[in-house]
Amino acid sequence: MLLFSVFCFFFSFQSSAQAATQAKMYQEAVAQFQRVEKSSSLSKRRDMWTSVHSRFKRVLSKNPSSSYAPKALYFMARSYEELARNSWLKRDARTAVDAYQRAENRFSRNHSWADDCLYRKAMLRYERLNDAGGAAKDLQLLLQRYPGGDKARDARQTLAMLAKKGVPEARIKAARRPSPPRSMIPDSRVPRSVRTVYDEAVDRLKGFRRSKSVTRDDCLRLARVFDALGEKRGAGLYAPRSLYHSGQTYEELGKRSGRRDDFEEAVVRYQRAFDSFPASNSWRDDCLYRKAYVSYTYLKKEDQAYADLIELKRNFPHGDMVANANAMLRKMDRPTRVASAKTSQKSVAPVAVFKQPRRRVRTTGIARLTDIRHRSGDTYTRVVLDLDREINFEDHTLAPDPKHGKMHRLFVDLEKTRLGKDLAARVMVKDGILNGVRAGQNDSSTARVVFDFQSMQKYHMFTLQNPFRIVVDVYGDGDSPAPAVVTHAAAKKLPPVKRDHKPTYKERKVASDVLAQLGMTFKTIMIDAGHGGIDPGALDKVWWKDKRGRKHWKIRTREKEVALKAAKILGKKFERKGYRVLYTRTTDYKVQLEDRAMAANIKKADLFISLHCNANRKASVRGFETYYLGKARNNIVLRLAAKENNVDPVRISDTQKIVLDLVNSFKMKESRELATLVQKRCVTGLRRHYRGIKDHGARGAPFFVLVGARMPAILVEMGYITNPTEVKLLRSTTYLERVADGIVQGVEDYRKSLSRVGR
Repeated sequence: MLLFSVFCFFFSFQSSAQAATQAKMYQEAVAQFQRVEKSSSLSKRRDMWTSVHSRFKRVLSKNPSSSYAPKALYFMARSYEELARNSWLKRDARTAVDAYQRAENRFSRNHSWADDCLYRKAMLRYERLNDAGGAAKDLQLLLQRYPGGDKARDARQTLAMLAKKGVPEARIKAARRPSPPRSMIPDSRVPRSVRTVYDEAVDRLKGFRRSKSVTRDDCLRLARVFDALGEKRGAGLYAPRSLYHSGQTYEELGKRSGRRDDFEEAVVRYQRAFDSFPASNSWRDDCLYRKAYVSYTYLKKEDQAYADLIELKRNFPHGDMVANANAMLRKMDRPTRVASAKTSQKSVAPVAVFKQPRRRVRTTGIARLTDIRHRSGDTYTRVVLDLDREINFEDHTLAPDPKHGKMHRLFVDLEKTRLGKDLAARVMVKDGILNGVRAGQNDSSTARVVFDFQSMQKYHMFTLQNPFRIVVDVYGDGDSPAPAVVTHAAAKKLPPVKRDHKPTYKERKVASDVLAQLGMTFKTIMIDAGHGGIDPGALDKVWWKDKRGRKHWKIRTREKEVALKAAKILGKKFERKGYRVLYTRTTDYKVQLEDRAMAANIKKADLFISLHCNANRKASVRGFETYYLGKARNNIVLRLAAKENNVDPVRISDTQKIVLDLVNSFKMKESRELATLVQKRCVTGLRRHYRGIKDHGARGAPFFVLVGARMPAILVEMGYITNPTEVKLLRSTTYLERVADGIVQGVEDYRKSLSRVGR
C-alpha cells in the first residue's frame, strides 16, 4: 500500500511539473506575440511571426491534452493571420483558417475563446480567401453554438452585410441551444441505450458492405444515426467512433454513387473524428489514413493526402497505419520510366534552360531546410529553398504518369540535409504552372523536394549566398526565356519600305497598338530601394578619439536610408508625369534579392529601377554610374557586384558564369539602352550644379537583383557613400531630387525612342 502511494505521488508530481513547464512556455510565447504585435517594424517581418508560431507549436506538443493546447492553437492561427494580412498569400490565410478550426474543436463549448475562433476564421475566409459562402456558414454555426457569446453581435452584423450582397448562405437562421461539452467518460458508464444503438448501426454498416441492394436513402439514414450519436451528450468515446463510422458510410456511398460530394462528406467526418478523439487514442491514425486515402483515391487531392500522411508518420510513428501510409507515399513518389505514346505527344519534358555550373563544396555537419517560399506571376513561378548552410545538391526530372494522373515532375535531392521542424510538408501553388511543391526526408541524410508541374517548358536554377538558398524559376507555355530573333528568310519576305512615305493617322494608331501588345510602351514603373531591415548596405562611419587616445566610431549614414528616401522622391516625380509607381519597399524592412524583380513581374511593371549607393576602400574614389544585367568588364565592377549580391568576392566568378547564361534570356538590349540614357541625363544634370561629378558610364554587371526581370531593368549607383564629399550630397534632399530629375528625363528619352517607331 505504501509503495502504491509513493507511485501515485511520483506521477502526480511529474504531471504537475510538466504543467508548470508548459504554463511558463505559454506565458513566454504570449509575451513574444504581444511584443511583435505592438512593434510597427517587427510586425512586418515574416521571420518574427514564424518564430512566434514555432513557440506556440512547442507549447502544443508539450502536452496536447492540456488546457493550454487550444490556446496555443489559437495563437498559432493569430500568427498566420498577421502573416496573411502582410503577405496577402492565400497559403498563410489557409493555414490560419485550419488552425482556428482545430482550436475551436478543442475548446469546450462554454469557453469564451471558442466563438472568437469561429469569427476570425469566417472573416479570413471572406477577406483573404474570397469565400463569402464559407464565411457565412461559419457565422451561422457561431450563432447556433454560441448565441450568447461576445462575437454573436458581430456575426449577425456581418451576416446582414453578406445577405445584402446576395450571399444565399447568409440568411440568418433560428439559433438553437448549444450542446453541452462532451466528456470522455469510460465505456462502462455510457448509457446502455447509446451502446445498443451504436452496435446495431455498426452491424448495419457491415451488412451494407456485403449487400448490393442497399439504396442511397438507406445509407443516408445510417449516416444520420452515426451523426446523431456523434453529437450525443454523455456518449464518451462512442461519439468520435460514430463520426468515424459515419465517414465510412459516406465513403461506401460514394463508391456506389460515384458522387464527389459523398466523398467530401466522408473526409469531413474523418477530420471531425480525428479532432474529437483524445490525443492518445489509437483510432486517430486510422482517421488520418482514411481521410488521406479518400482524398488521394477519389477526390484527387494529392496535396492534402500527402500532408495528412506526413502528419500521421510524424505524430504516430508506432501506429498500426504507418506501414499503409508509407506504401501510399511511395506510390505518390514513384517515378514512371516509360510514358504512353499519347502522353509523350502532348507533353514536353522539362528542359533546363540554365543550370548553374556547380562545383562540389566541402560541407560540415547536417544542414536544415528551413523554408520553401514561392512567388507566382502569369507566366512563371519562382521557388526559393532556404537552408541554414551551403550544401551540394542534384536535380532530376521524372516522366509523366498518366495512370495516376501525374504530369512531369522535377525533384531536387539535398545532400546532408534534414527537414526543419516547422517546415510544411506541402506548399500549395496552383498558379497554372505548378500544382505544388513537396518536401520529404528521402533517407537519413538526404532531403528531397519535388515540384509537381501543371504546365512547364523550361526552368532556371541557381544559388544565392548569405544565407544559402536555391532559386528555381519555372516557366509556363509561351514564356520560355529566349531572345526574339528575326531570321534572314523571314526578313526577305518583308515588303520594301518607301523612304518618302508618310504614315497616316490610322497607320500610326495601329503601330502604337502593336507596340503596346509587344511590351514596347510602358505605364507602370517599379522602384526598388536597395537593402533594408537588417541589411544596412554601405555605411558612412565617423571616427574620433577620446581623452585617453582610444578610437571610437559611429554610423552616420546608411545606404538603406538614402536609397529609400531617393525612391520616394523619384516615385513622386514619376507620378507627376502620369506613370503608375510601385515600390518593393516603403519602410525599413529587408526584401530578399530574388523577390525584388519577381515583385515587378507579378505586378506587371514595365520598367524596374533599383537605387543604391556605392562604396570603396579608398575614400578618394567617387563617381556616378548606371548598371544593367551583363558581364563585368573589370575587377572593380566585379567587387561591386559581390557587395550588392552579398557574395564572397572570391566566388564572384561563379556569378559571372550564371549571368553569361542568363543575359540572352532577359531584356539586355533594352536595359542597356535605358541605362545609357539615364546615365547621360543624370551626369549632365548634376554637372550643372556640382563640381567633380565623374561619369563612370553605363556598364554591365552580374547583379542578382536584376536577374529574372521580364522588363528593362537598371541599377543606379547614386554616388560613393565612402567619399567625404559625395556622402554630404547623398544626405542632401536637393541632390537626391536632382538625381531623380535625371532618371525621369532618361526614362522619358527612352519612351520617346520607342514611340518614334510608331510615327
